Order: sequence, then C-alpha cells, then structure tokens
Amino acid sequence: MNRTRQKAAMWVARRLDREDGDDQDFDAWRAADPANGAAFDRLWATAQDAALTEAMALNVQRRSVRRPGWTTIATLAGGLTACAVVLAVAWPQLQLMVVDPARFETAPGEIRTVALADGSRVTLDGATRLEARIGAHRREARLVTGEAFFDIAHDAARPFTISAPEGSARVLGTAFDLERGDGRLELSVHRGKVRLAPGGLIRRTTDLTAGQRAFAKDGRLSRPRAFDPSADDWRSGWLETDGVTLARLVERLNRASKTPIVIDDAALGRRRVAGRFRLDESEALVRNLALVHGFQVRKQAGSLVLSR
Repeated sequence: MNRTRQKAAMWVARRLDREDGDDQDFDAWRAADPANGAAFDRLWATAQDAALTEAMALNVQRRSVRRPGWTTIATLAGGLTACAVVLAVAWPQLQLMVVDPARFETAPGEIRTVALADGSRVTLDGATRLEARIGAHRREARLVTGEAFFDIAHDAARPFTISAPEGSARVLGTAFDLERGDGRLELSVHRGKVRLAPGGLIRRTTDLTAGQRAFAKDGRLSRPRAFDPSADDWRSGWLETDGVTLARLVERLNRASKTPIVIDDAALGRRRVAGRFRLDESEALVRNLALVHGFQVRKQAGSLVLSR
C-alpha cells in the first residue's frame, strides 16, 4: 500500500473534520514532495464529490428544524455534525482510494482467469480490461472494456461493486457475467442475487436472481428475461441468441478473433441475426451469415470487411 496515499487520506480526513484549513504542518508536508500534493488533490476531489455533498446537505436539512433563539454555538454544532456525517460516509471510500488497483487486460482471442485479493475469481474474455480494488470495507472493480465472468467470494461486510459508465452491479457473493457493448451494460446471473443499477444519481434498480438477464442503457433498465445458466457460453466458445444486431455480433466476434471484422454500412449493422454461433471460427461464421443474409465479405488490409 502506498504510504503517500495513506498520509494524504489522513490529511483529507482531518481537514474534512474541521473548518480551519490553515495548517503549517500540512503545508510543509505538501511542499516536501510534488507526489504528496497530487495524492491529496485526488483524494480531496473524491471527498468533495458534488453528489455526495448534495446528499449530505439534504440529509442535514431534513433532520434539522430551525427554531427561533438558536445561538451561534448551536449553529456551529450543526456545522460540525454535518462535517462528521460527511466524514463517516466518505471515509470507507477514502480508505479504498489508498489501495493500489490491480489491472488485468487480455488480447483479442485470449481468455484468462485471474484471482483477486479477496479470493474472488474473474474470467476475462478477449479484448477486455478490468481494474479492481479490494479494501478493508469495500470491494470495487471497473469494467473498462469487454466482458468478464465473476465468481465473487462471499463477504457480507464488504459488498462488491462492479461499475462501468452505463451502470453498476452490486453483490455480496455470487457468480455472474457482465458485458459492455453497444452502449449498454448487460448482466447475466448464474448464481445468487445481483442488484443492477443504471448510470446516474438517482435511478430505479432491479435485483436479478439465477437464470435472469437484463441490461442498463441510457440511464434505464431493460426488463429481466430468462436464460439457461447451464448452457454453453463464450467461455466455451459459443454464443446462443434469439436475436441480436449484426453489429453487436461482430463486436463479440472481435473479442474472440485476432482478425478484426469491420462493417462498412450502418444499415447492415442493424440487421438482426439469430442462432448458435461458434465464436472462435469468426471468418467461417461471417461467410455463412453472408450467404443467408445476402451481404458481401472481403479481405482488406488484414481485416474482414462486411458490406452490402
């Protein structure tokens, strides 16, 4: 664990807990090394998150009833209470921020299983990037690109959240698949229960159980639908679907294939296809689809180009 981040987290906590920001010791520590200031600024920005500040302010407003005759001391006490509330909420996140993230990345066509510090195991599809932080009070991961299957170690005291710009999934201990693609985050639960939330501050969430699938897109959630958790999936080289766009299928093929596939016509990409597809035989697959759906496949500059 980085000592500079630990010290920065301590200074953030101390300065959140009081109004006086003038501290010679802090100034001397910050000036001693540019890395100190950079670490403090990153953690301070987290503590000053607008959504957190607004939520805490609203909470204080609801719980405080202003009465005539209040003294300056009472007002000051209210301000200190608000600071304490913010500190209590922000502290677990600050502790997590001092944990150096573990980063994992796969190349197209590569599937790899990794173990996290808490005993959880993650299988990454090709062309996938994942960052994970396992802290004393929280566990968080960020799916940067691609798709991954998570088998999360149970720990009721440390919920595990996997986030992406489109939404997030929150669990205690379960097995599920999470995929980013086509502007959405799709969750498929294989064991246990997972809460799916779209991106945004205050949104409707849904709890999915084993055999249910849903996605978050544009701040909204789809309706859950059933799937067979025991069926073959991308981990064994298969994709079975009752209907996806050609563009979405190509996106998944590109994670499995070392040869890039490009669609040069947006209308063609919106055409829907269905069936059971072998993901590791991408060229044979797109040529067979071309015969059925009437489009062309040509090789160009090391890629397969699909056109009408």
